Amino acid sequence: MPRKVVRKERGVFEKEPGSDIWWIRFKADGVEHREKVGRRGDAIKLYKIRKADILRGVKMPANMKDKGVKFSVLAQEAIDWYINHERRDIRNFKGRMKFILETFADWVADEIKPSDIDGWISSHDWSPATKNRYKNVFGKTYKIALADGKVTSNPARLVEQRAENNARIRFLSEDEEKRLREAIKRRFPTHMPEFDVALHTGMRKSEQFSLEWPQVSLSRKRIRLERTKNGSDRDIPLNKTCQKVFEALHATRPHSGRIFLSRYGRDLNDPRAWFELALEEARVKNFRWHDLRHTFISRLIMKDVNLRTVQELAGHKTISMTTRYAHLAPEHNQAAIEKLTASMMSSADRPARSAGSRGAPGA
Repeated sequence: MPRKVVRKERGVFEKEPGSDIWWIRFKADGVEHREKVGRRGDAIKLYKIRKADILRGVKMPANMKDKGVKFSVLAQEAIDWYINHERRDIRNFKGRMKFILETFADWVADEIKPSDIDGWISSHDWSPATKNRYKNVFGKTYKIALADGKVTSNPARLVEQRAENNARIRFLSEDEEKRLREAIKRRFPTHMPEFDVALHTGMRKSEQFSLEWPQVSLSRKRIRLERTKNGSDRDIPLNKTCQKVFEALHATRPHSGRIFLSRYGRDLNDPRAWFELALEEARVKNFRWHDLRHTFISRLIMKDVNLRTVQELAGHKTISMTTRYAHLAPEHNQAAIEKLTASMMSSADRPARSAGSRGAPGA
């Protein structure tokens, strides 16, 4: 059988004949570039991409001979940047990056296209907000690398932002709270203090589970939070329920380090595991830990606390964030509108005064 003749392709060659490792060769701005690719078919495709990029005026990376920097290198540099700049969201950034690296670690950073990022994000059943957070991780990583000259462009900039539904605010009804308390008391009694503190302070999860004793003043009935999510400090007053909870914890738990501990003495960075089981047993659906914060805020509004005070207690940077919760009390709003009806009916029932009954001017 005659040997198959391989048709010669322009710009594609084997550096070592017979190795089946293919390279590409092309010129950009008078400078010859060579890239090691691998399979012949991949080399042909990449050569066409490079030629198209040259025609479009795309700048070629300086390290073409090494095939470019891998995304894993950019990822580590981005994590280091977050640590060095003491960013508060480093934990979330690292967690999302770890998941991204499962797919993109060995990809050449300059060869990742917007469609690659968008397709990967779209393949996951996440909320629009979560998808945007992952897009932001890509974007920040490339932005840092671009400033260092490690890449020639930021493909994440061309990925469409998802429309987020910020109106999704879930809060706990009285009946749901009763069932949930019973489930926690039955299955996870040692975690009841965490639940009470979340429900009566409205702290964000990251704020609550990083809380240490020096931040709590039992004598002043205050919690002092520094550098919160919106970048400012704030004091949280303790009501009677929270005061009793912290007094009990202070009597039984170490007075150094984080306050909320597991039964094994390890930091409880996330209550998700036990909380989801309690929700399932209590038959409370479509509810997350963060919704305890929504419950705290909506209940303040239902108790006629003015919006400025609610804004301060919740730690919202702008009043517009607080007004999103105004619609969460339909029964309360209905009662308010009924007052208008009652007022109008009362006015209609009053006997009309005759013209002659009016007092003369100056009488």
